[in-house]
Amino acid sequence: MLRVDELFEQQELRHCIRDLVALSTLPAIWKDYNSRQIADSVAAALISMLNADAIYVSAPGLRNEAEVEVLRTSQAISAGSSGRIESILSGAWRGTREQTFAIDNPFGTGSLHIAAVPMGFGGDAGIVAGSLSPNFPSETHRLLLGIAGSHATLAIQRWHVEAQQRRLASLIERSSEFVGVARLDGTVQYLNKAGCELLGLSGIEEAQRLTIFDFLAPDERTRAHRELMPLVMETGRWLGELNLRHFKTGEDIPFLVDWFRIDDLRTGRPMNVATVSRDLRGQKQLEESLRGLNELLEQRVSDRTSELAEALERLTLEGEERMRADDRAQELQLELLHASRLSAAGQMAGALAHELNQPLTAFTNSVNAGRRMMASSAPRIETVRDVLDEAADQALRAGEIIRRLREFVTRGETEMRMEKLPDLIREAIDLASAGIRARGVRVRLRFDPRAEAVLGNRIQLQQVMLNLIRNAHEALAESEWRELDVATARLDAQSIEIAVADRGSGLSDDIIEHLFEPFHTTKSDGMGLGLSICQTIVEAHGGKLLYEPNRGGGAIFRVTLPAPLER
Repeated sequence: MLRVDELFEQQELRHCIRDLVALSTLPAIWKDYNSRQIADSVAAALISMLNADAIYVSAPGLRNEAEVEVLRTSQAISAGSSGRIESILSGAWRGTREQTFAIDNPFGTGSLHIAAVPMGFGGDAGIVAGSLSPNFPSETHRLLLGIAGSHATLAIQRWHVEAQQRRLASLIERSSEFVGVARLDGTVQYLNKAGCELLGLSGIEEAQRLTIFDFLAPDERTRAHRELMPLVMETGRWLGELNLRHFKTGEDIPFLVDWFRIDDLRTGRPMNVATVSRDLRGQKQLEESLRGLNELLEQRVSDRTSELAEALERLTLEGEERMRADDRAQELQLELLHASRLSAAGQMAGALAHELNQPLTAFTNSVNAGRRMMASSAPRIETVRDVLDEAADQALRAGEIIRRLREFVTRGETEMRMEKLPDLIREAIDLASAGIRARGVRVRLRFDPRAEAVLGNRIQLQQVMLNLIRNAHEALAESEWRELDVATARLDAQSIEIAVADRGSGLSDDIIEHLFEPFHTTKSDGMGLGLSICQTIVEAHGGKLLYEPNRGGGAIFRVTLPAPLER
């Protein structure tokens, strides 16, 4: 019996030594493994060494990578239960944080015995082993589990460090910046690929035979040696622009140089000097291009400004010319209006002579009668006074006719005034009807009390009314119904209307088509300017002159004018 116990202990010892040797060989195998491969390898080894039913390994991933989780199971657990057993083991480990405990068997009766060992990453990282054997875990199991956890922790940490180093080295090698490291005496230790290409070096071997001062342009070396490097050693950094030389062409290349000191983290003493520098040729070319573009833009702006100034001067001159032309056109328009009135006055000359002849003849007769009475032996004072009063009335009548004609033919002012519309129309009728009363034309006036006033030029509006009324008189010369209606009306709050309607022969379609066009007339001695001038005057007052046929025969001309604002 004693010999059997001794044999059993020796067998177990041999198995333990075998497993320890196997564990010691794993780090060499893991040299090129990543975190997941290391976790899977240690789980596979432990599932056999511990004779366990399940091994769960949780380890951190690299920065910005997901956590590594690996599960290995024995043949006693079906493949479909892997997800469930992984959840059970991880949940049990995170819930208790104990290294040895038991839970109910999730696959049958009895208990699932669990042994766990944390890994040196903090958090939930660790190795969890589960077995249905009641003898699990033994001291040997715990020993193997702890050694496996230590080896896996070191291997994963080494992998993380090496991965970070590889990432940093790849970043530096792929960088387009000039990156280099030198000893404190200036001897180059490292120069990345971009640095070699920027300065025309074949590789790191050629760079390591140089010092940092060899990289500088000759005129920069003294300053760098005496001022800049001591400043870096004293303050830890210097940033500025320096010229580096190209070793093959000898070209001076401008660089933005960032020199900084690297200190030993344990002792705080300086170990190296490093630099990250940027080639400024592209930036210099861009700045030069921008300066050229800026100068070109300034020149174009200056040229354009001169062109605009000249254009403005031309426009100013043209504006002045246009203003003078407008003034001249206005003067010509006034001249045309005046000429039109003179023409109308000329046409009325015979009638006006007849009108003046009557009061002047009566005036002469009255004066002669008074003279005879005064020459008599016994003149009657009362009779003489009456005769002289009659002579005075006739003289005033003649003077009134002359005043109206003078007002009509004068140039007159162009300013707008508030005029009483009925008075303005009556005076125009008196002028237009001079000498025509014998024709038997009956004039009927209808004035709307709501259209008493109008804002306009009295002479110009009288000219419009005079032309329209004289045209009506001429149209009625051969008509059986010699009636002329002149009426005013308030159309709405914004406008009033003057209507001149006759019962004459009317107008043909050919005449209506060109009614308001200048130089179109049916009169043998006319110029065809009357209605055109009337339309111009009315539109200048903000109104409209319209024609329509009269229902009973003849024509109706309607003058629409803006109503004056009520105070």
